[in-house]
Amino acid sequence: MEFLKDLLSQPAVIAGIVVLIGLLALKKPATEVVTGTVKAILGMVILSAGATLITGALTNFSALFEGAFNMKGIVPSNEAGMGITLGKFGTVATFIFVFGLVLDIVLARFTKFKFIFLSSDHALYMACAIAPFLMLAGLDTVPAIICGSLILGVILATFPAMVYEPMKKITGDNCSFAHFGTIGYWFSAKLGKIVGKNSSSIEEIHFPTALNFLSDSNVSVSLVMAIMFFLVTGFAPADTVAELANGQDQWVWAFFQAINFAAGIYVLVAGVNVLLEEITPAFRGFSEKIVPNAVPAYPFAVLFKGTSNALIAGFLLSMLGGAIAMGIQIVCGLPVVLFASGIVFHFFCGGIAAIFGNVTGGRRGALIGPFIIGFAMTWAPILTITFLGAQFPEYATTFFSDADFNVVSIILGALAQMGPMLIYVLTAVVILFPFVATALSKKKSPDPTIPEGAPDIDLISGKRRDTSKVSSAENKKE
Repeated sequence: MEFLKDLLSQPAVIAGIVVLIGLLALKKPATEVVTGTVKAILGMVILSAGATLITGALTNFSALFEGAFNMKGIVPSNEAGMGITLGKFGTVATFIFVFGLVLDIVLARFTKFKFIFLSSDHALYMACAIAPFLMLAGLDTVPAIICGSLILGVILATFPAMVYEPMKKITGDNCSFAHFGTIGYWFSAKLGKIVGKNSSSIEEIHFPTALNFLSDSNVSVSLVMAIMFFLVTGFAPADTVAELANGQDQWVWAFFQAINFAAGIYVLVAGVNVLLEEITPAFRGFSEKIVPNAVPAYPFAVLFKGTSNALIAGFLLSMLGGAIAMGIQIVCGLPVVLFASGIVFHFFCGGIAAIFGNVTGGRRGALIGPFIIGFAMTWAPILTITFLGAQFPEYATTFFSDADFNVVSIILGALAQMGPMLIYVLTAVVILFPFVATALSKKKSPDPTIPEGAPDIDLISGKRRDTSKVSSAENKKE
């Protein structure tokens, strides 16, 4: 029993078992089963190694920052947040991830929300954002897994519905988007409709190609973190730097701390890719058999063709919003969310928000939305860390950066302060939502590109689609 307890407490083993079951269910050859299972375990181990590098660099940066400026510095990072959670609550988070993916398929089969969430890395991130708050509320392992899985499954099935309409306009296909900046993208698209009347597309503007290097996140993270480490090293007390550098030249040490952080992210992402390379096909195979009329929700890369202007403009405006928010935090004496450390967030979430704002509101939609999102999301980590930091000090200086992770975490964190009962109530409401919405949605969509069973509500406008055209067409046909 002790052997089984130790074995099943390892997230890598859980991931291997999941892939093993999935490949056996799909009747794959024995060689593929063995290879996939081992690679899944290997992916989790690689992921953990990357998390260790990230955590070490962040710990040193936090010590330098507090010594230099006598204030708390917060470094928002999805990878760092995931790494800490998997190290502390790995079994709970892994089970939430797996069962959440399964529930997404079930909901797509039996409710109006026909979306299959194909960005498994973000599903894993969300599982890791949910898990610590369930433990904070005092839930035991099994209840935490059940509640977390139900919440994640509903999120995976319903969040793509929020950006379904603008996504169709952007791609020209019947698909949605699987990336957890959804609330920001929805906001940017809706704001674009309000402010962007008669505004031309931002893709007509010519930006300097010299900024294209920022699209390589490994390079941009390395450069930004190096600048930040040099800055805090220069201002930190000499004895603090000497103690942390352990006899090494302070500038060489600072540079390689930044490189360690970037390398940690690179290693962690590599581990995630190895893991998801085995898990994703299994779940995709299940979904194709169980939900033949499903609407795919694709990862971010599907949007990066022909949208370079929006990406660059959204990135820069989001960074500007973050810089202004950080300035206000410094003046007010609050914990400081270092906007530059969230360069990956600003590039992807700010840039993609600009794409959604552009499709509904042209240049004005592409510029205003990302600025507001960058400003708002530079405040959100303060709340999430306030909830977690006291009980789980590992999260005292970092948490997830993207909009959806923070919004979900703030809701869970507020409820967790009052104990497990409100978490149970929230879970019940969340799991009932797609079924109630399906029962209340009786009219079919007039859009022939939308498969039967897709949401009847335009979640950008909040209005039910007009079905009179369909009724008229059907009457003529009859």
